[in-house]
Amino acid sequence: MTGLPDPLLRETEAGWVRGKSVGEGQSWAWLGIPYAAQAAGSLRFRPPQPHTGWAGVRETHSFGPDVLQPLDPSVTLTPSVEGSLLLNIWTPARSAPAGGWPVLFWLHGGAFRAGSGRLYDGRELSARGEIVVVTVNYRLGPLGYANFGSLFADDRFAPNAGFQDQVAALRWVHANISAFGGDPARITAAGQSAGAAGVSLLLGHAPTAPLLAGAILQSGGLNQVSDLENSLDIARAYANALGVRRDNLNSLWTLPPRAFVAALHTLEGVRKRSLNSRPFLDGVLLPATRAELLARPLAPIPLLIGANREEYSLFVRLPDRIFQKIDRTYLAHKLEQEASPEWVLRLLSAYPDTLEGLTALGTDLFFHTPNDVLADAHPAPHWRYRLDWGTKVAGLGATHGMELLFLWPRPMGLSSTLMRGGQVRQRAALSERMHTAWLNFVREGNPGPDWQPGSAEDPNVNVLSLAGLSVESEAERKRRTLWGDQVVPMP
Repeated sequence: MTGLPDPLLRETEAGWVRGKSVGEGQSWAWLGIPYAAQAAGSLRFRPPQPHTGWAGVRETHSFGPDVLQPLDPSVTLTPSVEGSLLLNIWTPARSAPAGGWPVLFWLHGGAFRAGSGRLYDGRELSARGEIVVVTVNYRLGPLGYANFGSLFADDRFAPNAGFQDQVAALRWVHANISAFGGDPARITAAGQSAGAAGVSLLLGHAPTAPLLAGAILQSGGLNQVSDLENSLDIARAYANALGVRRDNLNSLWTLPPRAFVAALHTLEGVRKRSLNSRPFLDGVLLPATRAELLARPLAPIPLLIGANREEYSLFVRLPDRIFQKIDRTYLAHKLEQEASPEWVLRLLSAYPDTLEGLTALGTDLFFHTPNDVLADAHPAPHWRYRLDWGTKVAGLGATHGMELLFLWPRPMGLSSTLMRGGQVRQRAALSERMHTAWLNFVREGNPGPDWQPGSAEDPNVNVLSLAGLSVESEAERKRRTLWGDQVVPMP
């Protein structure tokens, strides 16, 4: 590429693209590149298909539309388009070194219902870390995850289309990223919440695991995957909301796109204690049972995994479409479905019957413990982290998504209000430490010499706080002894 007269002109499998200079000339960006054909019309429910390409040069100077999703002020107010399978690339603004730069492949969160790669601006990470940053759109809501194929016994519906999009994007990056100065042998897949669940699936997916050199899981994992029975209940509810039966099944291809958004809103009104869009165990792309899912071999690559201290406060303290009305009684009921009453009673006695106790219980149940089990099963070195700094806004503390504010500029539409208050210098230093660790992991396969790796025998957690980096072991050992290897699926 050094011989090209225009360094922003690059060739992909589908055609030439031209990017632009961003960040005061520190980075180059190629935005809105199709990694697959638009998944609309006859392709609405199909696996992602290769893009047929374009003639001439495609100008990739601006983000393309988000995939179809609700207009949600907490995430995005940008109008969305069905099947907009696009990705964005940022690189340092110069020729790559021999062998290329390492690559960060980022999957956004948003409960599989909302979000976009557009919400994560990679210019700063790219320039500072000397890496290539890629962010991805993938199908969401019923178009991405409704199990219509099993419900109607019809193979025209691709199982887990949203995850298949993630697989297609990763394969595109592996095949094309060298044209942008990236090293296809050094791709780290990373994601938060639903995006972390996607990374956890890529880790154990035989066709994609060899494409990864590292993985970062932030506040999400395999407990977000639905079993077959629950996926059928969700698909049936979608079909009812859409007015679709076996005798008019073809109408699913002719319904206007916004009908699926309306159906999602309908489900969120009646299924208030459920993730109504999520990957499911299909026995084809993913295993058929939860036991098989948890037992799958994982890619033997470095893993950075963790969560925030008060993850569950977001769902306890603020009105939300996700996990509405989930209280201590409901969590106890979920636990009793998975374990003995004696174990549940012993567990619950460790958490006070207060708002703070409910937050701690939900955080350990849905975030920390699933991380423990996955990390302990991982066959390569892993490093656990916990973010302890929290906002004072609405008593949220170190809530779900808080770490994103330290890693990305204005991620996921999160309000800067959450970062109001004093200790500006200390928070800047914390952000610096996190950037250093994450970027070192992408480049070197570890977060740095000050971080302690973990294991089942030595359950070290690297605590990120204003005071600096510290390691917590004994409290973690007690918590793990309390929970064991009990992974409870999200409702």
